[in-house]
Amino acid sequence: MGAWISKLFIEHADIFLKIMNQRWLWAKESASGMVRILNDFGILSGNLLDLCCGNGRISICMALKGFKAVGVDISKPFIEDAKRKAEEYGVSSLVKFVEGDVRRLKEVLRDAHESFDVVVNAWTSIGYFPPEEELEIFRQTRKLSKENAVLFILETMHTDWLSLKFVPYGYFETDDIVTLESRKYDPTASKLETTWTFYRKNGENLEFIDRAEFELHVYSLQELSALLRRAGWEPVATYGNIATLQPMNPLTSLNLVARAK
Repeated sequence: MGAWISKLFIEHADIFLKIMNQRWLWAKESASGMVRILNDFGILSGNLLDLCCGNGRISICMALKGFKAVGVDISKPFIEDAKRKAEEYGVSSLVKFVEGDVRRLKEVLRDAHESFDVVVNAWTSIGYFPPEEELEIFRQTRKLSKENAVLFILETMHTDWLSLKFVPYGYFETDDIVTLESRKYDPTASKLETTWTFYRKNGENLEFIDRAEFELHVYSLQELSALLRRAGWEPVATYGNIATLQPMNPLTSLNLVARAK
């Protein structure tokens, strides 16, 4: 498991940083939607834990809203880029980025002295580990959080969406990189196997860079809700779009809000 995560997010960090930078286009709007929800729960500021934070778009945009954030990611290049962006946005005093495995949060966050008001897991950062390991991740976040804490799982693929929208092949472009995608989905096991083949544009030609393979456990809303309840979180709302607070339906992504039990 750890080997292919290293392959994806460390060896190909330069490619993934380009992909992540596109997500920044919507980050401020997502943060605004989160703040609206938090205000309804009486949380106007506080400490935020950003799991699998990438290059920091959620942490930094929430810091711009007045929250103090700690972001954790396994990729050193992502963490280094997040620190640079925090300086660019003028929020270095409000955010801390830590390189580490979210499965070992107690060890990774051993220097954290305050409990968290908000926990965030964004952009299909769930499903890379077996469900029992992910259960333990969310149990650890509950132990690190306050009694009235709020958990967000944002912009996540789910089984209803995949059953309706699945296609075996596709591609997308990011700056000078073209990624060809080949996918296999087993709905009986809720398992998605994906191969990404990376090419660099060179005039009218494409130059092969590398290939990465990974598999993902895709949750249904019901399965994910049950897992969170076992971890000490009670799901209270779902949205199809966290920025607009559009209701969730089978054709939208999954955005789930839970309270600490």
